Amino acid sequence: MKETLFMGKVTAAMTHEIKNVLAIIRESAGLAQDLLVAAQDTTFPYKERFSKIMDKIDTQVVRGAEIASTLNSFAHLPDYEVRNEDLNSVIDQMLLLSGKLSRTNGVKFLIEENAKSVFMEEDPLKSRMILYRVLEFLAPLIGKGSEIQLKSLKNETGTPLLGLFVKTAAPGQSVIERIQSLPEWDSIIQELRSRNTLIDAKVELNALLINFGK
Repeated sequence: MKETLFMGKVTAAMTHEIKNVLAIIRESAGLAQDLLVAAQDTTFPYKERFSKIMDKIDTQVVRGAEIASTLNSFAHLPDYEVRNEDLNSVIDQMLLLSGKLSRTNGVKFLIEENAKSVFMEEDPLKSRMILYRVLEFLAPLIGKGSEIQLKSLKNETGTPLLGLFVKTAAPGQSVIERIQSLPEWDSIIQELRSRNTLIDAKVELNALLINFGK
């Protein structure tokens, strides 16, 4: 069994356990809310505070369940060597999985709203590794308060592309020009080429375009 397949199976199993724990917490919080409602006619000095705590628990349980479901889906990726999937689904999943990266650097990762489906046939784990690597490279360079909008695109031949359009908080030199001047940029290019992937810098668009290749 491949190491990635083993890790995926264990992670998928554990996410089911996490979801079971969250379900119990949510059920218990719901019962506590019911008891609070039933105690409307009694004197309870902390009723409002208690209610707010229950609301916070419910919100975080919902968030935790979403994270667990996404992680479960991610854990099953090693099951496929190649899969045909919508690039928008890849972006959606990676925005959630890279949330800490976004928060740590004070940068927003956004997906284009109402984007049309763009399907690509690719190693699903590799495509996500590449996207995360590029986000990890960009986030600390573009500055706090900046944004990266991710868009699913096609070039003139119909090849699927992933566009990362950068909107910086501070005016000045194009962030793409600045990134291209860094020694690390050549390393990123070589790293992606080794994965049969191309990345093209578009200064006029303040964007990077990723072609995942075949």
